[in-house]
Amino acid sequence: MDYLFDPFNSAIQPDGLFDRASFYYKSCSSTNDMAQKLLLHAAEGTVFIAEHQSKGRGQRGSTWTSEAGTNLLFSFILYPEWLTVDAVFTLNIITSLAIYDVLVDYFPKEISIKWPNDIYYLDKKLGGILIETHIGIQNKIKAAVIGIGLNVNQLHFKSSKCTSLAIQKRTTFDRTLLFTNIMDTLGKYYAQLQHGIRNVLWEKYIHILYRKTGFHTFATIHGLLEGRIVTVNRLGALVIAARNGTRYRYNAKEIVFI
Repeated sequence: MDYLFDPFNSAIQPDGLFDRASFYYKSCSSTNDMAQKLLLHAAEGTVFIAEHQSKGRGQRGSTWTSEAGTNLLFSFILYPEWLTVDAVFTLNIITSLAIYDVLVDYFPKEISIKWPNDIYYLDKKLGGILIETHIGIQNKIKAAVIGIGLNVNQLHFKSSKCTSLAIQKRTTFDRTLLFTNIMDTLGKYYAQLQHGIRNVLWEKYIHILYRKTGFHTFATIHGLLEGRIVTVNRLGALVIAARNGTRYRYNAKEIVFI
């Protein structure tokens, strides 16, 4: 069953652009699924929040599992009809930057964004982003559902590659405050994107990428590659330079960090 707002029993709500109706679920298949049901009928910025997801999804068809009642699981609707499909990756960028800006206040040196959509604490995963878009006329983005999963207060994980804010800070976090700060910050970045401030956002995103410095090993569709991250191009592809200087471009399903 869904309830109009008051997530986590708090009266705090996001301000500005995203001051819209929100739906709260004790359990649902996934918050992206719930958002899709009201797509084109709900106001821009409408948020769907869950304590538990039975069929949480990640990028590349992966699943997203989360202990009930401990983390942040939410999605929201955008109608960026002024944005063309070739610029869809900018939605990933502003979402990543919003989460980064909030978390870096707690961890000034440990937070990074693992291209294309994961939030990292050092070498461990804190969260992820899933963006699903609907294309309208003239290749404009008619609607987008942006889903965020962030490990907040969970203390045990099946995978040693995952962690949470609580584990790293050794304290319990106020999930509603984190949610509010993320949405407030995202609203500001969304406004910047609307006003065409794209280059600055892109540069900041590239600067905070995981493994941005030095040479690392990647498994690619061409085999193992030792290289360094150069940039992310305008279509969202990762550009890697090998030690001999040769540059390679990869989409999300074509490369894996080793």
